[in-house]
Amino acid sequence: MSQLSIRKLSTSIVFLLIGIIFITPLLWMLSTSFKFENQVFEQPFTFVHWGHVNFDNYRTILMDTPFLTWFWNSIFVVCFSVILRLILSVFGGYAFGFLKFKYSGAIFFLFLMTLFVPYQLTLLPQFIVYRYIGLLDTRWALIIPNMIDILSIFMMRQFFLSFPRELISAAYMEGCGVFKSFVKIALPLAKTPLVTLGLLSFFMIWDQYYQPLIFLKSKELFTIPIGLQSFQTQFGKAYAQQMALACLAIVPVLAVFLTLQRHFIESVVSSGIKG
Repeated sequence: MSQLSIRKLSTSIVFLLIGIIFITPLLWMLSTSFKFENQVFEQPFTFVHWGHVNFDNYRTILMDTPFLTWFWNSIFVVCFSVILRLILSVFGGYAFGFLKFKYSGAIFFLFLMTLFVPYQLTLLPQFIVYRYIGLLDTRWALIIPNMIDILSIFMMRQFFLSFPRELISAAYMEGCGVFKSFVKIALPLAKTPLVTLGLLSFFMIWDQYYQPLIFLKSKELFTIPIGLQSFQTQFGKAYAQQMALACLAIVPVLAVFLTLQRHFIESVVSSGIKG
């Protein structure tokens, strides 16, 4: 066996072990969600047998808790936030990366400086502003902060910096204006980075905990992370049911990723080639 083959085999084994390490907690969580409560600690490191599968945990979560309400709230907040973020990011990235206007570099530099401000420092000012304008305890208190993301604008700017200007120049020669050339030429070619940003934004917003914890009071507005926390507080020893709730919470994340993973991989590969 050649040295190159040994190196490839060693690399594959290392990545396989890393994959097993990462997937084992998820498999344990899934297995625990089908156990009876007395099995959780009596047999903590064994996977459930198919002959002893308990579906009551899932039935309890779906029928006896407001999980569907939490799920709808999370979907509503995430979808609106991601759509608005992508719209603002692609427009902002195109403006800073392709269009030239006075003080564009200075303005973008000021935007980048906000990345150095710890997120936790912005929660209190947001709370005061939302209370003043009456947005506390509404879904919009979660959507508005997620609309604008400087890192997303930066990523789209980097994409448009490498965008072939000849295409836009040709559109100008055909009589297209700035907006029409953007919609007809630039936007379709930006599909892959937009899908990547959408995926990353979806994962980040879906898991947000502090914003809904601070800005929401009504239980009917809780998102899934806050719903899980309230369930743990109310039923602290129902560990199997907590695992069932956690499994249901990651289903949308897995579904979105599996649906759009091809575009995500294409974006990573194309970024590596450009680099």
